Amino acid sequence: MIIKDQRGSASVLALFMVICIFSVGALVADTAKHFCVKIAVKQKLNISLRSAAAQLDENELKNASLVIDEAGAAQAFYEVLKINLELDDSLTPQAGSILNAGAVQVDYLKVVKPDEIPFTYTFGGYTETVDRVAVVGIISFPVKNGMFSCLAGSPETGTMYCHATVAPELISRPVDQI
Repeated sequence: MIIKDQRGSASVLALFMVICIFSVGALVADTAKHFCVKIAVKQKLNISLRSAAAQLDENELKNASLVIDEAGAAQAFYEVLKINLELDDSLTPQAGSILNAGAVQVDYLKVVKPDEIPFTYTFGGYTETVDRVAVVGIISFPVKNGMFSCLAGSPETGTMYCHATVAPELISRPVDQI
């Protein structure tokens, strides 16, 4: 009978298991790489937004009021973002950038003014309420998927989004403590 001769079935099973293990390992490696890129980009976005939030209106600051200069904030944001992510003027990654699949897109950049507080916005399925003067930024960028991700049905490139909100804080101290 056919059932009597089982020689080689362990080899086929072992081969199948090795292929499965390597496939899962490759998918995990792709996911880990994407996660690391997202964390690095989010940190660089946060630094860019901190630079934007530091562009305070000096006349308002003399009155102990926090107001962010919109034009200065946008300029500082783009300058720092381009430097940190190694982008050219069209926000396309240059050689040496951690991004390599295409241009970065600034999907949302908003300076929240004192008269707009509380400010609620929605982007995609995400909603946030900002309760003080701040700068909000959302960027998106393409990432390349690995070979096994593509074999598993993922497209060659995907899009990642990074979001951050940064708010300056006015800390008053007596003159003798400065």
